[in-house]
Amino acid sequence: MNYSGSEILIAILVFLSAAVISKAAAVRLRIPFPIVLMLAGLVLHSSQEVLALPLNALTSEEFFHDIILMLLLPTIVFETAYNMDISKLSANRLAIFVLAVPGVLISTLVVAALVYLFTPLNWQFALLLGAVLSATDPSAVISVFRQLGAPKDLIMLIEGESLFNDATAITLTKILVLSFAAAQGFLPMLYNGSSLFLISLCGGSLCGWILARLLLQLFNKIPDDPFLEISLSLLLAFGSYLFAEKLLDASGIIAVTVAGITLATRSPLPISRKSQQYLNHLWSYLSFMAMACIFLMVGLWMDLTLLWQNAGVSLIVLGALWLSRALTAYALLPQIGRLQHQAKVVCIEYRHIVFVGGMRGAVTMALAMGLVTLTEDQTILSVTVNVVFLTTLLQGLLISPLVSYLGLKARDVNDSIACTELTLSALRHSRKVLQPLFNSTFANTGAPQEFSIKLTLLIESQEKQLKHWVSTEVGPVGLWHRLMLRCASIEIGHLYRLFDQGLIRTVVFEALKNSLDEQMEAVRHQYQRPAFAQLPGQLSGFYQRRKSKLTAATQTQIELEYEMAWARLFSCNTVLDALKTWSEEENIPAPVVAGVAKIWQGWLMSCEAKIALIEEKHPVISAGVQRRLLKNYLMTAQSEYLQQYVQQYLITEADAEHIKALLKSLQT
Repeated sequence: MNYSGSEILIAILVFLSAAVISKAAAVRLRIPFPIVLMLAGLVLHSSQEVLALPLNALTSEEFFHDIILMLLLPTIVFETAYNMDISKLSANRLAIFVLAVPGVLISTLVVAALVYLFTPLNWQFALLLGAVLSATDPSAVISVFRQLGAPKDLIMLIEGESLFNDATAITLTKILVLSFAAAQGFLPMLYNGSSLFLISLCGGSLCGWILARLLLQLFNKIPDDPFLEISLSLLLAFGSYLFAEKLLDASGIIAVTVAGITLATRSPLPISRKSQQYLNHLWSYLSFMAMACIFLMVGLWMDLTLLWQNAGVSLIVLGALWLSRALTAYALLPQIGRLQHQAKVVCIEYRHIVFVGGMRGAVTMALAMGLVTLTEDQTILSVTVNVVFLTTLLQGLLISPLVSYLGLKARDVNDSIACTELTLSALRHSRKVLQPLFNSTFANTGAPQEFSIKLTLLIESQEKQLKHWVSTEVGPVGLWHRLMLRCASIEIGHLYRLFDQGLIRTVVFEALKNSLDEQMEAVRHQYQRPAFAQLPGQLSGFYQRRKSKLTAATQTQIELEYEMAWARLFSCNTVLDALKTWSEEENIPAPVVAGVAKIWQGWLMSCEAKIALIEEKHPVISAGVQRRLLKNYLMTAQSEYLQQYVQQYLITEADAEHIKALLKSLQT
């Protein structure tokens, strides 16, 4: 059936309105967003004929099959991969791989076996159903983890499992469809399917990596333009999918995954801060809309008669999914669940949440809808809709009560102290800002004095509460932990300012930030703190293993050593100044301040010694690094200065670029 442009436009507007209303309702009602979306889809399903809504323009099988596979899935997968924390992903890669690949196979085989034994479906349909339902959607459990302040390694374990098992499930489903179409026996199908899986995996990975590397090279060569860079990122996401699928006959979704991860390894990208912000916001919004569209589809495609006919199969499948998830959470996860820097396996409370968090969502629905046009059978779709609806509804609503029952939702006193400390810092800053206004015309009305009195009262109240917590509920060890976290946060903020001003490079900022993140995680979750590395992980590891001397290092490695030591010299001084201010304003016990200050003073002295050694042995390299950093600093300052005039419409973007080119030529 053909639809007019106005009908398609109306359908898009209805979807957008439903997504916006559902998001607001989910926040107000404190219900997981996917559940509200599905209920909204049910409302649209029952009212589209009464209101004459042309929603079939977007939900017809022929149209939506291609939209799902070529638009919605690449959007969700690319955004997830692009926003990955690569340092955590790399550190926990073995655990993620075991969960993503064996976990998918366990889920597929358990579901297929039980469906084949206890339902009328043949083994081909049982395997397809198992593959389709093996992709998890942990969005709700991840949000709970973040609220609890769970270890970042654990969060990355769940996020990484979801990303890679999505790619594995999509590729496995494709291989099974191709194998069944060839009408082979089980053993030939197993052999050919395994071969196709490896070829599809390797081809997709290589395609995504090459195209992402080409894009990074383009970013380094083209003039900075947010619209151009955003367009290139869109071309990478959807182009890598089509290139792998249509030209290489490989896995397009693997290509998209690898392309996103490759960009994430270079985050922040070699583009301006403004372009980076535009890029991040765009992909977050696109992923939000793609997920909203798919979950709205769940409600719109709910044929209650067909769902009731397959209720028995759906319950068996649901039981099989819970069994396979239990095997993953309670049998597989403890074996490989030793996260980075932790000496113990994932605790039983978190494993309960991992089990309950094994919901099915957008990718599962997308695969099932895509299979409808290939198999011309609604059974898999109806069972999938049932399972997605039930797992999202039951498990999504169960997460919050389970967290409360396990005692994981109670706010830790250290979190309250951190919040109060931040509040005090903001109040003191506000009072300081008011001081110059006492001698201005504002003082004639008495407004500055009035606000100053109110701020003073609030500060005294917060100080009293903070003193109570510190004296009654937190001992010296707790204070030491709090102070360590505050100092690390201050240093990360200062390092970001150095990076933002062009004084340090991306690789330097990322390496130092990751090391400080690990320090904070070790303090927060009480496991052994790693030694601080002044070089990136792979380089410092190389030096440690080989015990090579500085004189034997290459020029690039010496430059990295010098730049990192220089950056830490400034950031450590900033932390020590902040410690001095806090000790005077907050009456922190002197032994606690001294213990924390000793750590940063040790790092400071190490940096001073490193800088002196490099300047003595490699004066030419040191001078070159200093000139380059100063040049970057001047270019950044000039760019920010000119951008103010562009924003005020006093000069055009072209004029600003011309002036920057002229200033750049003077610095060569």
